[in-house]
Amino acid sequence: MTDESNQLRDPEIALMDAIKTVMEIIMTAGIAGPSVFDKMFSHQRNAYLQKRMGEAAGVMELLRKFASDPTREKHRETLRKLLMEEPKGSA
Repeated sequence: MTDESNQLRDPEIALMDAIKTVMEIIMTAGIAGPSVFDKMFSHQRNAYLQKRMGEAAGVMELLRKFASDPTREKHRETLRKLLMEEPKGSA
């Protein structure tokens, strides 16, 4: 966020979306749950706040909220079931 508008630029949005995709894979696979990301992003957010890096802290907070969003957990559970389910029928 290098401009004065405090808005994410296209490359920053793309990076955030890529991070979210990797987070979804990690959580759907059961490697780490939302609470792990919550702790990690909260810690990093607080470190940025101490350094007066408000925009960076804001990005960590957005990622933390994404990981902890209960509607995303429902989506991940649905995906998990689909991935674990045996194929039906034959081709």
